[in-house]
Amino acid sequence: MKASKRIGFNVALGLIVVTALSTVFLYTPPGKLFRHIIERAKEERHRSIRLLSETDHQALLEACRKLSREIEQGKLLAPHCYMIRYKPSPEITRFPQVILDIDPMFIDTWPDGRITVGMMGGIHHYGVIAYPENYEKPSDDFKFGDRELLPGLWYYNDGYHEDPEFGKKIDELIEKHKKKK
Repeated sequence: MKASKRIGFNVALGLIVVTALSTVFLYTPPGKLFRHIIERAKEERHRSIRLLSETDHQALLEACRKLSREIEQGKLLAPHCYMIRYKPSPEITRFPQVILDIDPMFIDTWPDGRITVGMMGGIHHYGVIAYPENYEKPSDDFKFGDRELLPGLWYYNDGYHEDPEFGKKIDELIEKHKKKK
């Protein structure tokens, strides 16, 4: 009987200690940082799904090509990085809505008409690169991107360079979340 009381006491004490440590961890700066990192990872996963499975890629390509024409006409700077999510550039108010709807971090414009829609930068990079019509490959070793979504629109992701199985993971993500028609 004494042994079972001791076991019960130890279990109760263990639960109290775990609860106390969890509470301290969750409400201290390291715990808040951990929660913030988890929330950011969830947001980025949702953005990836939206970009790959829910976005009208043809409409996105056409919107990017509209920006390419604005570069040709001198209405947009190139090369230039237009920030979207953090400290937004004032020019983005006239960017096509289909681009803004995918909530990119930035848009890079290039003198040759390429448009990079960067969903994330810094530690991990992914997004799309749109090429103007009749784009000429500048060299034999030029790489358009990691995965062609449709002619002229390429997906890029650091994961392709880090994991040989990454393409399969992207295929599974697209298949799992594609719109039912």
